[in-house]
Amino acid sequence: LPPARRVSRARAAAAGHGIAPLLRQPLEPPACYPISSCTMRVPQGPAAPGSADMLVPYAPPKKVSVTKPLDFLVIVLLPWLIFSLVVALFAFSYQDFAPLVWALVAASGLLGFLFISMGATRRKSAQIVLGFLIVASVGLALPIGLHLVSHYMADFFAVDGGATYHGVSPTAPGASYLDASAVEFTHGAYTDTQHSVGYMKFGTVYCVAPIFSAGGTRTPPSFWAVGKDCCEQKGKFTCGDVTNTAAHSGVRVEGDREDFVNAARMAAATYRNLTSAKTEDMVFLRWTADAVAYKEKLWSSAATFATTASAVHLLGSAGAGMMLGRCTLR
Repeated sequence: LPPARRVSRARAAAAGHGIAPLLRQPLEPPACYPISSCTMRVPQGPAAPGSADMLVPYAPPKKVSVTKPLDFLVIVLLPWLIFSLVVALFAFSYQDFAPLVWALVAASGLLGFLFISMGATRRKSAQIVLGFLIVASVGLALPIGLHLVSHYMADFFAVDGGATYHGVSPTAPGASYLDASAVEFTHGAYTDTQHSVGYMKFGTVYCVAPIFSAGGTRTPPSFWAVGKDCCEQKGKFTCGDVTNTAAHSGVRVEGDREDFVNAARMAAATYRNLTSAKTEDMVFLRWTADAVAYKEKLWSSAATFATTASAVHLLGSAGAGMMLGRCTLR
């Protein structure tokens, strides 16, 4: 048949099935590209019986991002482990391996910046946040670690690793005990709080009081009980275990020697009946009842402080992981 008659016969056959209105209207192309991202428009007109199931607009499935359990553990545990590592390095290794400790701290910070760079390049917000959490963990661990060193571990290692002398007379020359970490004096040794002095520098009061022997001659004192912010300008010395009448020991103080020397010289200039020994012979001690108990107290206090800080950081990391519960590390 001629082409025109073929079309007419096809339309007549279509009319018998009720879809002639659809054949009279050409299909329109999709309004956007690619087709999977849009809904195709269909011709207007009455629908043929049974055609409702065939003409269904396309709706792409929604993507739901859910954090996997392993990803959640990474977000929570990795910053916490780095925080605990930095604190432990300062507590146990800083005294002997300070350059290595700082190198490991710098490497931990660089790891955080690496995650940030990778997340920015790949547009993964979870990796960016993880990197910031690592950098923040290192930043928090630094002051806590330095606090442990200055307030606990420096004195602990000084007492633990130095020489201990027993039965030392307060009138003995201090030059013979410059290597001492702990000194136990003879019975009758006491701290003369009536001749104490406070030397202020940059808001910190450096307190000194001479150590004498009861009934002994008042030679220029080589041994001084010292402390910070525990006295007034003259008198009222309350540093260490000075109120304990049974105390007759001292733990050597390593830092701030120049400031304590200036305070001792000020005491000699303030009180007429007190003379100062040579600067190189001065030994500065923290007055204590028991040097061994003091060392154990330093260790337990440092361990408690570090454990508490680590536990608080773990709770913070868990909270951050929950906030990022819908992010996925890829």
